[in-house]
Amino acid sequence: MDLTLPVSFDPGDACFNGHFPGNPVVPGTLIMGLCLDAVRTRLDHAGPLRVRRFSFARFAAPGAYELRIEDRGGEFACTLSQGETVFARGRIAP
Repeated sequence: MDLTLPVSFDPGDACFNGHFPGNPVVPGTLIMGLCLDAVRTRLDHAGPLRVRRFSFARFAAPGAYELRIEDRGGEFACTLSQGETVFARGRIAP
């Protein structure tokens, strides 16, 4: 089962206070945490998960994005994008 979710990062969120003030950037750990949470809660995956091969193609500023998670036979491919522009991608595995 694949999943596509709209996600939004509020520029007023406290995580941006110390993450490049004046030029806020979404922390990579927040993006990975969203992916882990979506696999657990939306795709109903129980048990331990591990983050594998995450890469960040460009800085993601506060705003609206699309989070896509594809089930690739037990491993989940995650992509954060705006339109055709990919900001982050990686894999989560049991």
